[in-house]
Amino acid sequence: MQEQTDQNRRVLVVQWKKLAEHSLEVFSSLKNFCENHPAYNYNTLNNYLSKRKIPFENDEIRIERKPVQQRSAKPDLPKHLFWEFDYDKMDWQRSYRTVIERVIERGLPAEWEAMINFYTRNRVISALTEDIPYLTDHGMEAACTYFQLSKTQLKCYTRKQLRQEHWN
Repeated sequence: MQEQTDQNRRVLVVQWKKLAEHSLEVFSSLKNFCENHPAYNYNTLNNYLSKRKIPFENDEIRIERKPVQQRSAKPDLPKHLFWEFDYDKMDWQRSYRTVIERVIERGLPAEWEAMINFYTRNRVISALTEDIPYLTDHGMEAACTYFQLSKTQLKCYTRKQLRQEHWN
């Protein structure tokens, strides 16, 4: 069986016309849909969707195949923010803490938006509250203002409070 490439991946979007709640469902394949809803025949639907290339529709349901939207391999961020790294070889998923920290510390509003578009707002907030051990006071203020967080929610703030500063 031929393996589908990322560009050809599709999902099945099912809209139930008579249900107000949960009227939309997404399935990874037509086979999964038919296993969950045995009233619909896999072969019949597959022939219809494959030959006509249009959604299947009746009084109860609308079924169509949609391409999976792929995220870009790297965020649209300027190289100068990552001067000490090999920008083209960075593993953007593994380096998310560094990237988020750097954009918050030195990035412009458009770069914040590019970071959020790449990682998602929830992941950035999660990194701030659970993973990122250090931000400057300015970075903490900016992150709290932008994401409507309190300083006490930030890992870097609670960590800073636990460290005793030495007085000369």
